[in-house]
Parts: sequence; C-alpha cells; structure tokens
Amino acid sequence: MVSLLTLPSPRLTLPDWDEHVPTSWAAHTERAIDLTRGAGTGRNFDALLDEARALLKTSAFEQLIERAGDRRFQRAVFTVWRHDPALARTTMSPQLLAALPAASSSRLTTITMGTLVLEHFDHLERWTPGLFVAARDLVRRAVSAQRAREHSDIIESFRRHSPVLFELDGPGRLAAFLAANGADLPRWFRENHLLGEADSRFGRQVRDALYLEWISRADAENGDHSLLETITTDVVSRQRTEETDAHGLYFGHYVLRALTEHATRYPSTAWLDAVLAIGGDPRKRETEQWRMWWSRLPAENLARAIRWMRGVDLKAFLDGVEQYAHDTQNADMERMLERRKQFLLGLYEQDRVDDVRLILGDDVRRWFRRSTHLPVDALRLTGSAYAGTAIVYVDCGDFALVEGSHSFKLHVYTGGPVEGLTDSRTRSFSGYDLRTTMPVRHASRYGSSSHIAITHFHKGDWLRQALDYLRECGVRVDERALMSPNDFADLSRRRAAREW
Repeated sequence: MVSLLTLPSPRLTLPDWDEHVPTSWAAHTERAIDLTRGAGTGRNFDALLDEARALLKTSAFEQLIERAGDRRFQRAVFTVWRHDPALARTTMSPQLLAALPAASSSRLTTITMGTLVLEHFDHLERWTPGLFVAARDLVRRAVSAQRAREHSDIIESFRRHSPVLFELDGPGRLAAFLAANGADLPRWFRENHLLGEADSRFGRQVRDALYLEWISRADAENGDHSLLETITTDVVSRQRTEETDAHGLYFGHYVLRALTEHATRYPSTAWLDAVLAIGGDPRKRETEQWRMWWSRLPAENLARAIRWMRGVDLKAFLDGVEQYAHDTQNADMERMLERRKQFLLGLYEQDRVDDVRLILGDDVRRWFRRSTHLPVDALRLTGSAYAGTAIVYVDCGDFALVEGSHSFKLHVYTGGPVEGLTDSRTRSFSGYDLRTTMPVRHASRYGSSSHIAITHFHKGDWLRQALDYLRECGVRVDERALMSPNDFADLSRRRAAREW
C-alpha cells in the first residue's frame, strides 16, 4: 500500500476587485437587456419601424391593419408603441388592437406584445378605458397560439404567470406572494426571463407594492430596518419627476401612510428617520412640506406621527437628564431618574400626553444637538444661571406638568391651560417666568388650589404628592402604570392609613 503524505492545504488569496468591475458588470447587464429586446429584428428593421411610425402618425389605420399580416411589420408596430408612450397614447385603441391578428403572430412578436403591456401597464387604462383589457386579451390570444415548450422561456412565463402579469391587481398579488415567502424580486424577474422588464411600469408597480407590503409586515420597533433607507431614497429621488395618481397622491403618500399605520408608541430610529425624510416634522403645519405631505394623510395617521414626535421629545429630556446626572456623578439625581422615567413615559403610554415642549439652556441645547439627529423642537431657556438646565412641559389635557433638571421643582397645573406655555409662537422663557410668573398668574386665574410645586426628593415622596394632588383635583390616571409595584403598594398603604 502506498501512503500519501498529508500536506497542508494551500492558502488561497484572491486580489480585491478593481473599482471598475461592478460598473463593468452593470454595463454588460444593460447590454444584455438591449440585445434581448432587439433579438430577431434582422436587417432593414429600422425601415419597418419608420413605416409603422409614419402610418400611426397619419392615422392610416386601415393600411396598418393590412400590413399587420407581415409578422415583422406587426412586431415593428408594437416596438414603436413600446418605446414611444406619447404616440402609443394617441394611436392605441381597443378597436385597433381587436383588428390585429394574434393567431399568426410569431414567438418574437408575441414577446414584443407582452413587453409592451408590461412597459405601460396601468397607464394603458388611464389613456383609454378598456385599452388595458384589449391589450391583455391580444397578448393572451397570441400566447395561446404558441406551441408550449418544455424548457422555460419568456413566453412560458407569460403563460404560467398571466394572472399576475396581465391583470391590474397583479403587482399587488405578486408582491404579497413574494413578501409572504421571503422571496427576492430581482431573482423572480431573472428566473422568469423578465429581467428586462424590471424597470417597466409593471416592474415599478411590483417594487412599490413590495415596499408597502414589507412596511405592513415589519415590526416598527425592532428588527432590520435597513430597507427603509432604500425606500425613502427612491421616494425622494422620484419626487423630482413623478406625477400624482388618479387620487392626486404621490407614491410617497402611500409609504408615509403605511409607516404611520403601525400602532406602536416607540418606533425605531430608522422608522422615524424614514417618516421625517419623506414628510418632515408632522407638527410644523406652517411649512410647505407639511402641506404637501401631511395634509393629505388621514387624521389618525397624522395624530400618531405627532404622538411619536412627542415621545421623541420626552425621551430626549429623560436621556439628557440621565446623561447630566452621569457626567456630574450626581447620585441623588440618578436615583430619581427611574421614577421620573416611569412617571412621564407611563403618561405617554396611556395616551395622556397632548403636547410636549422642551425648554433648554444654551449649554444643554448644544449637548442635545450633538446627541441626537432627530428633530428635537426645543425652546430657549434664557439666563446664564440656567445654561445647563433642561425643562419639559407636558400637557395632559386636564392637567399639565413642568419639571426640570437640577433643583427645578415639579410644577403641576390644573383648572385650565398654562398661559404662555400653550402658545406655540413663544420660543423662549426665563427661569423666573417658569418658577414664579406662571404659577402666580395661573393661581390668580384658576384659584390657589390649581397649582402645586413639589421638590424632587429622591425617595419618591414627590411622586406620591403629585398623584395625591391630581386625585384631590378629580383627575384620574392609571397610577399603577406610573410607578413601581413597591411605590404603588406604599402609596396605597399611606392612603389607607389616612382614611383610617
């Protein structure tokens, strides 16, 4: 027996691709598509194209029908219609298509017919009612006349996938199928010999439907949301040339609506990025962007988007206070943070938050700008003594809160709106306004019991005082959801002892 030496496997090192390689591949792909579309044209086909174009432009339809018995001329007519939408719009008609022979069409002519329908797709019906059905029926008759082949080609794809390729609701049905099965759209086009139609009207509609299907199925809070960047880039770039549909809406309106259909209160950062990239801040009604996008969405979707932005502001305040406590090693403030977070976010989760306004000193304002790229709509807190102070105003309808970092007390207001803070035109406040002027003015207007200022003691007594005060004022909230189980049990014991 001859024993063989066990030699180490050679290490295979491949050089990096040159930068021009991907570009070269793209060029080859485009060339292949062009060759596919031009296959079978043969010599003098340009002359046939010119003849077909001339007959169409002069509306010489009877002469065109007579010439349509020539397969190559018939293919020239469909080719002209495919590549000249303006001429197709003015010369295609259900009557003319019904007069064209389908049974005698060649395989190549049948392919051209099918790709013509895919190229213009729903636009056919917008041009002339009944035109899509007439073109679809012509293709189906031509496909039926072709001998079936065992190996797959584009004709067999037309035959097999006719219910999605040649029906107006086909793109949506195909998108739902692909999304449900985790299938890849480019691969589906490639496997069905339709890669050349990926950018046709049909292809774009499938892609759009797949985007909406993916958004509908996605978890808005978690998961891989990287596709959203592709979707928003596509929407924004198309905005320069895209026309509105029959409802006066751009595709971006449908994307924005799909994004804001999700009932979550905490969409991911990528999700919010997509919403803002298309529609801008939903709270800024005075802007042209708002009028273009948000004014066309259902009130429920707009309200949800605004609520998300309130959550962003609320979380920004809590994160800012937490970072300040961490940076300054303020142990007392750090111990209070968990209670503050559960209290404020609990109100948000109960849908009690009607408005949120951040009021920031100059130093902390700069920190906020560095720490988040989301648009935090912050007002200015004036005065050098308040440069590092962050304050939040939370409007809960039948009551309002004003609280802040450092030694700023928790102010709770009832009885009516807090004058000044509810006016969106006011963009700056002084510390004296918030600590003294507003409480005094509110109490004089709604009574001395309409306001209370509570010191933030780290053991949670401030939270019990706030909830007791709201209860005495007849305000009902889900207290259990606003505090820890231990704090709620302690609150219940104290109340029971007082009542006893």
